[in-house]
Amino acid sequence: MALSSTRMRQRFAAQFIIEKLLREQGTKPPRGRLDRFLGRTPLAPASVGWYDGAEGEIEVGARLATLPPEWAVFHALPIGGHGWDIDHVLVGPGGVVTINTKQHRGQRVSVERRTVLVGERSVPYIRHARFEAERLTLLLQDRRPLTHPVHPAVVFVNPRSLHYRSLPDDVKVVDARNLVEWLTDLPVTLGPAARLGIIEVLDNPDMWGDLPVDSGAGLMQRFTALEAEVRAAHLQRRVLCPLELALSGTVFAGVIGVSAGLIGSLLGG
Repeated sequence: MALSSTRMRQRFAAQFIIEKLLREQGTKPPRGRLDRFLGRTPLAPASVGWYDGAEGEIEVGARLATLPPEWAVFHALPIGGHGWDIDHVLVGPGGVVTINTKQHRGQRVSVERRTVLVGERSVPYIRHARFEAERLTLLLQDRRPLTHPVHPAVVFVNPRSLHYRSLPDDVKVVDARNLVEWLTDLPVTLGPAARLGIIEVLDNPDMWGDLPVDSGAGLMQRFTALEAEVRAAHLQRRVLCPLELALSGTVFAGVIGVSAGLIGSLLGG
């Protein structure tokens, strides 16, 4: 099903969050030569969460790009004036799906009926995913009412583990590695004509009211440059850490030697 691209289809994964990240980065002074030598991060303290979130959304976007052509994928759709967007919206044979992407690299995630635990901390991701599905349903109802409910999903990127203690009633919680398989296994609820109608509505910038919908020109290039700086700083830290440990050991040994000499002198005296 081929469609000509319009503005909303041209939005890329993490566009909304990258815009926030780069605005925050604009408040941080450039690193000096010593900062770069020591491998200090170029990220502003408030940017770290945005950066991790952007990387998670980009990874999920890459996985969604492998879906069969019957699926249309939208990214970073703004749904309110308070800095909220839907990370990904899909329209395919299995219906309409909203995805809330979360990256908690190396952390244990537990899923319960009403909540999600990251480590021992309860997070409101199920409630947020449900809100996004409800919001999208409201936006569509006057233009293209749905015959089946929107599927809300929370997708975790790079968790250490994902354990299901019980299952939420209406929100799918899934590891990004299993996302495409889950989507393609959904029962068919939308035929080609119904899918086309929904896609045309979502693709229209007027659907999103008076919210600014930027083209994103240059954003990804700036993010890629920042990403290269972050990785270079991380590599520099890895190079310096063994040197710091070696120097610390040498200093420590020297201090012990001097102390032993002083103690020996005192005892001898």
